[in-house]
Amino acid sequence: MKFFRSSKTRPPALSRSEALACVPEIVPAVSWQSQESGDILIEYPLVVKPLLKAIFSRFNRESTENLTRKLQLDSLGSQVWVLIDGSNSVGEIIRTFADSSTITTQEAEQSVTTFLRELGKRGLIILR
Repeated sequence: MKFFRSSKTRPPALSRSEALACVPEIVPAVSWQSQESGDILIEYPLVVKPLLKAIFSRFNRESTENLTRKLQLDSLGSQVWVLIDGSNSVGEIIRTFADSSTITTQEAEQSVTTFLRELGKRGLIILR
């Protein structure tokens, strides 16, 4: 008998070909703008757990409804972000990124998938 059983069941892991065929999309709640330098500045809502929201509201009179975070991407991250338009698959983004930079396809695959994974953890993109 397990005492600490996870209540969430994980979906089965995707194969490499299935993962490369996924199409990333930007979540509608996320806004972004291009800076003068060409870098991208992303603004997204901050998700606050109810307990922390209650503690915060006791010490601060401001509303916690409109809390946002900002993330500024470098030039390479900005190149990938612009390619996330809801029509390019992960594989197409990797090939385009590898062609536009001086790295190999394997290095581009590693970099882009890690970057997309981090964006997904922050809730900025979804894969379909």
